[in-house]
Amino acid sequence: MLLRCDSRFLRFCCIGGLGFVIDSSLTYAFVALGMDPFAARIPAVLVAMTICYHLHHGFTFQKQGNASWSGWYRFALTNGLGNLINYGAYAGLLLVWSEVPLIVPLVVGSGAAMVANYIMSVCYVFR
Repeated sequence: MLLRCDSRFLRFCCIGGLGFVIDSSLTYAFVALGMDPFAARIPAVLVAMTICYHLHHGFTFQKQGNASWSGWYRFALTNGLGNLINYGAYAGLLLVWSEVPLIVPLVVGSGAAMVANYIMSVCYVFR
């Protein structure tokens, strides 16, 4: 069963939590520097996703050797669905509730995407 709460899933959640901290911190930093909150997510997600891919390679899925850039490309493509879910929930909340604290749409978007990203990672990227 893919969603069994085994140690690999817990490791995935730990790395995802770190990715959330990186994504959120960069989003806040870019907004503080004057970037639009919708645009700020794009570079923040790319940086967080790149770091998470490398950590998932060695820690979560315990693969040997260096993480390849072709693997990152597969990770980025397959996790695109999760990124769309993440960004859609984030942007939707900001559009509906413009005065919402930025952390709320960040948490909602990331949480909504977590399961999709895990399934795609297990089934395609790190199989």
